[in-house]
Amino acid sequence: MNPQDWIPNHQFGFRQAHSTVQQCHSITTVNNTAMANQQYCTAACLDVNQALDKVWHPGLLFKIKRILPSSYFILLKSYLNEREFETKFNGETSSRFHIHPGVPQGNILGPLLYVLYTSDLPTFRQTTLGTFADDTAIFATHEDPTIASLNHQEHLNIIEK
Repeated sequence: MNPQDWIPNHQFGFRQAHSTVQQCHSITTVNNTAMANQQYCTAACLDVNQALDKVWHPGLLFKIKRILPSSYFILLKSYLNEREFETKFNGETSSRFHIHPGVPQGNILGPLLYVLYTSDLPTFRQTTLGTFADDTAIFATHEDPTIASLNHQEHLNIIEK
């Protein structure tokens, strides 16, 4: 299955012909268009702290089941469940502890699962959404700076819910 089929257009990470450079061009275009139309451009930039560690497994598995082929569901469910960790220090090893939320990191699959998990972020006509892996930017333009600010604030409120 090609990730390009399910990664949303606003996601610039993990897509062919998309990079931070294209993301910067997209943002610059929004800002330059607003200036040309004598509008204000407001932005909210989000960086979710430890985003990959906070992925809710039931929600991710629901999306995997809905979007990916059924054979992927069984494999990825076993990949996510029953994970444990232990700590070794000065020759001593701790007990094992279960890892409940999050996706494994240090490989390409973890960030891709996070992108799948957030692939249904809501989009609105009044705002421009740009994401790169776990970083999100929301831009709103309007002749009235208060309305521009309220538009991206409304978008933030819906994402928060």
